[in-house]
Amino acid sequence: MAEKKEKSTIAAKSSTPEGDMEMAPVTVSNKAAKTGKLRKVRSFMEETNGGGSPEKVAGFDAFRAATAGFRTRMISGPTMLNARPDGGFFSDPVGADAPFRAKPEAVIGSDGRVQVPDTELIPWRCICHLEVEFDRGPVSAGTGFFVGERLIVTAAHVLVDRSYYGWDEKPRIAKRVRVVPGRNGSLAPYGTFVCEPHFTFAEEEWRTSQGFKDDWPGMIHPAWFRKGSGWEPMARRNDYAGLRLADDILVNGQPYGKRLGYFGMRVVDIHDSATAEMLFVNTAGYPTSSGKPYGTMWYNAGRTAGIDAPGVGPYIEYMVDTEAGQSGSPIYYYDKAAGNRLVVAIHTIGDFVNRGILITDEVFDRIIGWAKRGEEVFDDD
Repeated sequence: MAEKKEKSTIAAKSSTPEGDMEMAPVTVSNKAAKTGKLRKVRSFMEETNGGGSPEKVAGFDAFRAATAGFRTRMISGPTMLNARPDGGFFSDPVGADAPFRAKPEAVIGSDGRVQVPDTELIPWRCICHLEVEFDRGPVSAGTGFFVGERLIVTAAHVLVDRSYYGWDEKPRIAKRVRVVPGRNGSLAPYGTFVCEPHFTFAEEEWRTSQGFKDDWPGMIHPAWFRKGSGWEPMARRNDYAGLRLADDILVNGQPYGKRLGYFGMRVVDIHDSATAEMLFVNTAGYPTSSGKPYGTMWYNAGRTAGIDAPGVGPYIEYMVDTEAGQSGSPIYYYDKAAGNRLVVAIHTIGDFVNRGILITDEVFDRIIGWAKRGEEVFDDD
């Protein structure tokens, strides 16, 4: 019989929505506090394609060597994704004022972000630019990252948009997502592919299961599809989603994640202030700012400021600059000695500080289940 988890509860201040899903308080697993161990899965990056990395030699251009065997191509700038009668996909340039919609984030003080020049190298090639075609309205853009051979994780609001119609109308729902790993402006160093999420879900599956059925390509909390503002707190505290790559999305006969690599993850103990505060974290993503070329990746780093649970948490806060379009970016720390890059949060929102959905035991279990990496989990002694 499985050991029963002890949980601590943070009250959620919200009205009860209409419908048959009961509004629950925010529950955060207390397993780590009880055992003193934090669970994690390792990243898989340097080991890709048999291992090996180029030496750092001044003047050597690693791009050609790193992308050999991949479908490198040039793509348009700001794009609208259009469906053709034959089912094909292509991009058309649109004006600079294209109405991209994403959750607003914040630059704190002066902008400390720098552009990533060599996006074909690890870990940058494990971060993806997402262009989302919805069931109606304009295209939107966001960021995602590989967590497994066939799994990309992003923010839920990148795929289900509530900014156009609010919570009293049906949301805009992603139909197709063009994924560009390691995009660098108009250059797609590892080609592009399209995911069709088809958000088939069952509420009972989400509540009781770590994973979804093998043939479900999109994983997202059902509260995002509900009408009524009472559902918003539940949706916001589950503002993460998974895109599973179809079996035929391959590179030289192997899944993209196996060729490019993927991030690890680590549970953050909300009761351990030494872990939750002053942790040095990194992030990179694709802002849709008029001051930054479209489709370019920008990096920043800083220290975490602790845990916040403002009725829809728990979030981890960090003094790291982000902007619209970077939703879904990995917030990770780099254990250089072990060669591990471990995600501790998924960036979702910003204000005076920026916040990401914390990798609690619940979030960890669900994403690792989606990625089918359960056998890789180990405790941090």
